[in-house]
Amino acid sequence: MKFKNLAYATFVAAAAVAFVIGSAVPSEAATKKAAAAPPPPPPQVVCAGGPAPVCATKGDMKFTYHNACWAAKDGAKAAKPGECKPAKAAGGKKKSKKKKA
Repeated sequence: MKFKNLAYATFVAAAAVAFVIGSAVPSEAATKKAAAAPPPPPPQVVCAGGPAPVCATKGDMKFTYHNACWAAKDGAKAAKPGECKPAKAAGGKKKSKKKKA
């Protein structure tokens, strides 16, 4: 009878230890919840003022903006006063360089 009680107590103790060890590890849900938090919204910029056209670069292209504030709000870099010059039209005739014999 004492052996049976001792075995039962050992089993309960082992189960308790396993439960404590298993619950000590942070759960995946807690890490996923922290990673899924949305980024904070960008600050709102209100552009006021009269027209003062600027030519600014965004990526590899140049754009004309109403003023420097609108260029900065769009994320353009290197704003210069004045409108951008129009790009040259592509698709002109090519001159062929054929040698005459």
